[in-house]
Amino acid sequence: MRVLIRTPEPRCANDIADVLRVFLGALEYTLEAGDGADHILTVTETRREERVYCHARISGGLSGEGENAYSPAPDALVEMRLHKRALKLAVYSAMKAATGIRPPWGALTGIRPTRLFYAELRQRKTMEEAERDIQALFDLREDKAALLREIVGIQRLFPDPADDEVGLYVGIPFCATRCSYCSFLSGEIGSGKLVEPYVDALLTEIEAAERLIREAGLRVTSVYMGGGTPTALPEGELRRVLERLAPLSAGQEFTVEAGRPDTITEGKLKAIREAGAKRISVNPQTAHDETLRRIGRAHTTAQTEEAYRMARDMGFEDVNMDLIAGLPGENEDMFRETLDWLRGLYPDSVTVHTLSIKHSSLLHLWQESLPDGDMVGRMLDLGRETAHRMGMRAYYLYRQKYMAGNLENTACAQPGCECLYNIRMMEETGHVLALGAGGISKRVWPDGGRIRRAPNVGNIEEYIARVDEMVERKRALWLDQG
Repeated sequence: MRVLIRTPEPRCANDIADVLRVFLGALEYTLEAGDGADHILTVTETRREERVYCHARISGGLSGEGENAYSPAPDALVEMRLHKRALKLAVYSAMKAATGIRPPWGALTGIRPTRLFYAELRQRKTMEEAERDIQALFDLREDKAALLREIVGIQRLFPDPADDEVGLYVGIPFCATRCSYCSFLSGEIGSGKLVEPYVDALLTEIEAAERLIREAGLRVTSVYMGGGTPTALPEGELRRVLERLAPLSAGQEFTVEAGRPDTITEGKLKAIREAGAKRISVNPQTAHDETLRRIGRAHTTAQTEEAYRMARDMGFEDVNMDLIAGLPGENEDMFRETLDWLRGLYPDSVTVHTLSIKHSSLLHLWQESLPDGDMVGRMLDLGRETAHRMGMRAYYLYRQKYMAGNLENTACAQPGCECLYNIRMMEETGHVLALGAGGISKRVWPDGGRIRRAPNVGNIEEYIARVDEMVERKRALWLDQG
């Protein structure tokens, strides 16, 4: 589908297109007439009585109009934000009128809707007032506004990070096989020829990080080892990394994503526990073996149950399990069966992801038949109801592009089992020192508005060859006084 966007603000065209995708799905847009557009969106602006009115009209295959206004602000950044919001809300109103669709998240297209809730609270509003006002402003469905309130309520129980606190991320970009929905910067472990040189480079970066932490006066408050699948590493290589991390993680929250049950062994779990990690993820995604085969997961439900039992027997205090709503070939009843199976295991936290089909994933290339957005929405409702019945509450949420039904990923946990690293990383309230291929370090200034990043290269071979450069990027991020 192709849409012609006529707007006096071409720099906002991407934001406008994001709103269109909420209603129309995947599309391309053009700013030039004569390119064979299926629809035409015309945006105009007028100024009346110290207010700027943004008007949007969709024509072609659809017909609808919408308007939104704002009062100009003296601060240029605030003015830009208000202007962009008014444009998007006008387009949203036009598309809602044209299609009769009311999306669950209303006009919101961003990754972190909780930020808007916090912005309302900073205006000295109560939680109830913030929920009401954000729902009205962005036309959120009532349950989504309530979900934001639940999450922010849990997050506010945790102290704000001090300026010297940092979360440490360690990335292992290998998996046993590649899932058909995956678009991450990871690769199948294959012959394993890159494993040892990758671990060597990673250990170099860990040692450099330890020096940087001392020089910059930082304190590690959480360690998160993710991927890929860390347990895809052979036990010996996994131990090398964990033993080097142990001094940095001593006494702090330490999480390891085991992820794939077929990579979990007693020896690897023992190595993780000996390094001080008490939190682990064992991710089934679904309880249906046919679906697992379809999406390229080389494990069975029985293997998940065995991996979970081993983790419990090994003394892990917090075990998380991930599920995906909207997998190919699955329906609402199948997802309910997965949730019933999950309740029988009773993990400490559950993260329910909405399937997101990225252009770089095999599932996108295969054009699989997928549940529609309404069904996926009902799956998420079932997931949240199940978590609540298990005594869990939602504690972080994020959204991605190309999600089924324009929905969300939500993590729920038993009280006291929330992951501090995830809260601070998702909300971008705390520093992150990220090691390994594809890791992105973040330095967050206490004014709440400034974040600087130092990304590592994502290609594994490039990372190995350029690890010294990755070290220097982080040193500049923390030791440069700019």
